[in-house]
Amino acid sequence: MKKSLVLLAALAAGCSTDPPQFLPPPFGPAGPSPVRLFFPTGLAKTSEGHLLVANGNFNHAFDGGTVVGISRSYLDSVFLLRSAANAKLDCGLATTDPGFDARCSQQIPQEQFTGAAMIGNYAGPLVLDGTGAAAYTGSRDSGILNGVRIDPGVRVDAAGTLHCLTGAGDDATKDCRKGVIDLQPFGVDGPYGMAAGDTVFPGETTPHPALFVASLIPHIEDISSGVISTSSSVAVLNLQDPSQVFFRLQVAQTFDISNGTAPGPIVFDRVRREIYLSGCYQRAASFGAGEPGTGLCVGSSNNFLRMMNVDSGDAASTVWVDLRSDVLSTFTTQLLLADPDPVTGAPGTLWATMRNPDALVRIGLPSEPSVAPRVRQAIPLPIAPADMALIDRGSASALIAVASQNSNSLAVVDTASGDVVAQVGRLGDSPFNVAQISCPANADYADSACLAVSIFGACRIALIEVSKTQPAATAVRALLGSCP
Repeated sequence: MKKSLVLLAALAAGCSTDPPQFLPPPFGPAGPSPVRLFFPTGLAKTSEGHLLVANGNFNHAFDGGTVVGISRSYLDSVFLLRSAANAKLDCGLATTDPGFDARCSQQIPQEQFTGAAMIGNYAGPLVLDGTGAAAYTGSRDSGILNGVRIDPGVRVDAAGTLHCLTGAGDDATKDCRKGVIDLQPFGVDGPYGMAAGDTVFPGETTPHPALFVASLIPHIEDISSGVISTSSSVAVLNLQDPSQVFFRLQVAQTFDISNGTAPGPIVFDRVRREIYLSGCYQRAASFGAGEPGTGLCVGSSNNFLRMMNVDSGDAASTVWVDLRSDVLSTFTTQLLLADPDPVTGAPGTLWATMRNPDALVRIGLPSEPSVAPRVRQAIPLPIAPADMALIDRGSASALIAVASQNSNSLAVVDTASGDVVAQVGRLGDSPFNVAQISCPANADYADSACLAVSIFGACRIALIEVSKTQPAATAVRALLGSCP
């Protein structure tokens, strides 16, 4: 009898009902594996110049995504590669072109990753806290805010420089999928757009560092007779401890002008004490498979810019400005503040990338609160513009580099003339996020800006040099990584 009981216990232990885990590289899926990029989305530069990359795991091949770091020294070395003729590498050539150099397309050496940590799925933009000690991104399938701690220095051992924030997971295994906080109870079902800033509580004068997190997915308030009622919120978190929610901003409700739709991008105006939000996403049964899903607003005849005061607590109301009549576009993908007033510091321009039609749009921000922002210029762009980065040139007009998802390219726009002064292609499937990184401390790059672009569908990072004095000389210097 004892032998039978022992055998049954052994069989029960061997027949676990838990499904196998397919951990993302380098943690799995079948034991340790090389660090890889897979559907990279958000990018951020650390205080020491290393590049952080969020891997979104868009095809759900693994049980989560990752945040990985790439060392600045490696990025510098790639920018400094020379051709046989002692010229910088031109990596915008096709692989079949006679002048193509095989070093243009390479895997990132394992020792050049400064660390890796697991996060949830569908990561979006990466935002650093005010000290550069932590990075945050949202998981749209769970409502979780992911948090990764960044240690100073370069990788010195197997642990690397990336760790789980306190309470965000098991740092011994670098499994940070638990996240910092579940934002669904606060109406943020699909955290995506984020901005670091501060808020002043009513009755106080001291600003508190804050993280503003907007939801791409509208929150379902009610379903009655097949009709879905939704709302959209922004969670205002303590930037020093995002597990603490300061308050919730109600951005939209079913019965207001937006019909409860959710925004995409968000930026913070420290002088005007406002956040600006744009984009339009709706919840509908037709989008889902058995339950309501989320997609771009269908049949919309509006393009709303939403503005909210961040110092009014949860009593703040949304101010709506419809830009559709100015520019005709119905879909805004990114926002960027620029042109600060020399006296007050208040930004005078809000740049926006828009689609249908595709354009870079200059929105004037008046100094008088009673005057509404309006579109002042629309610059045609290649198909499906996405993220952008501002390149300061001192006394010369600034440049804006814009990634174009469907043309697999990056365009550079002179903000004074409105001309597209450079365009580089062959970046790969779906350029997504653009981040300005440090250029090498080399005379060849003294008058240049260096960019990293996440190429979502090709699982790679493009390194691009933009000449500040001769923007037309903009060139791709490397394409790093490939899909697992």
